Amino acid sequence: MMIKLAKIIECTGGRVVPGSPDYSDSDYIDNVVTDSRLLKEGGDYSHTAFLALKGEFFDGNDFIEPAVCAGVSFIVAGPCEEKARCALSKGGKTVIVCCEDTLKAYGMIAAVHRESLDINVIGITGSVGKTTAKEYVSKAVETLGKTRKTPKNHNNEIGVPRTVLGLTSDTKNAVIEMGMRGRGQISFLSGIARPHIGIITNIGTAHLELLGTMENTRLAKLEIADHMTADDYLLVNGDDTLLKDSEAVLRSGGRRAIPRILTFGLGENSFFRGGNVKVDPSSTEFDLYIGGKFAGKVTLPVTGEHFVYSALAGTGAAYLSGATPEDVREKVIPALSTVTTDDTGRQRVFEMKKGCLIDDCYNASPEAVKAELKILERLSGGGRKVAFLGDMLELGPVEETEHRALGAFCEEIGVDTVVCVGRRAAAIPEGAVSGKTVFIRFEDSSGAAEAAGDIVKAGDTVLVKGSHAMNMGIISDKIRELFEG
Repeated sequence: MMIKLAKIIECTGGRVVPGSPDYSDSDYIDNVVTDSRLLKEGGDYSHTAFLALKGEFFDGNDFIEPAVCAGVSFIVAGPCEEKARCALSKGGKTVIVCCEDTLKAYGMIAAVHRESLDINVIGITGSVGKTTAKEYVSKAVETLGKTRKTPKNHNNEIGVPRTVLGLTSDTKNAVIEMGMRGRGQISFLSGIARPHIGIITNIGTAHLELLGTMENTRLAKLEIADHMTADDYLLVNGDDTLLKDSEAVLRSGGRRAIPRILTFGLGENSFFRGGNVKVDPSSTEFDLYIGGKFAGKVTLPVTGEHFVYSALAGTGAAYLSGATPEDVREKVIPALSTVTTDDTGRQRVFEMKKGCLIDDCYNASPEAVKAELKILERLSGGGRKVAFLGDMLELGPVEETEHRALGAFCEEIGVDTVVCVGRRAAAIPEGAVSGKTVFIRFEDSSGAAEAAGDIVKAGDTVLVKGSHAMNMGIISDKIRELFEG
């Protein structure tokens, strides 16, 4: 990375603080630091910029003086000219620029670096499954050359610029996950990453508390196309009814250019299609079709139909990045088979002496919970099916409706016992009508964990599913203890 100081000042709209040393057109930075604690005594920071981000519990402007003393060549700060003047009075050779919004400035600096690179960028967004899809896409396109990806789930306006600024000229592919908190954020992140291939995993209920309606959620996710051209590709879930008319929605938005749209899914009309899906406790198999032609049989060492969608997205990304049908058969499919739950950090299935546990305590949107309940149904083998379900968060106006719908779904697929954990989950039994499913309620996960020994029996298949905030992991730990005994 090498960005001229003059270019940074221009793109951030910043004002050089009086008292800053003169700089020339040749002065540049090759590193951006957002945490002053990383500036170690004696380090060489002659081409380093310190970006003074502001958070809920900190203000980067408070660390301008230590950054000057450490010897950074450049600082991008928020409105704080008095602090900047004070820091400059201590000496040093730091150019300080004050701008209105350092978070936005971070993105603009990353965008400048992105423009300097000839690189294939794949952007991923969606309500559910972004991080899992990112892992499959990364494995697939790695078969074509050096690939970098968003670490963990660093998919916001700090994580995306940090990932982009870490890209180098020898990188062939970059896989960038994009999350959001509201309208306009995906567009901002897309403007930084400038994807050639955009992927939308689905449109779900996960953001309704923020966006109010599914239509607003769809429009927000389609913002990934805001900075794509007619030569680029948008790959969408063809089984999602809210994505089937993506082209019409994009055209109605008045965009200057519409990327070419292809679909992935299990439906007959998807360009990248999975057929004959088979799920067992240790793997998921499916037949892969590209453009209606059989491309190979895929075996994933994970459990669940929803992983097929991520694998299809990965296949699509590789194919659209230049993989031939032979590459798909000989390189991409074997690469997909190496992705495990250790990579995705989500669901784990434990087959133990006294029973089977499906442990997934990362998130709990309606779509994600139903996907895990389907796995519970498939893996039970005729034995009892027990589900510990925690509150589903951030559902806004449909919170009660979606929890009730979950009760009806549990009854429909024949779950024997549902343990409802949390205030919102108390509405789950209200959706049941036949009385065939037993519902038990607990205020919190501690109470449910304590009672697990009286609820779970040897031979059961048990699902534990809930948002991280619900601390459902202590229930999983208790059940593993019971099944291992």
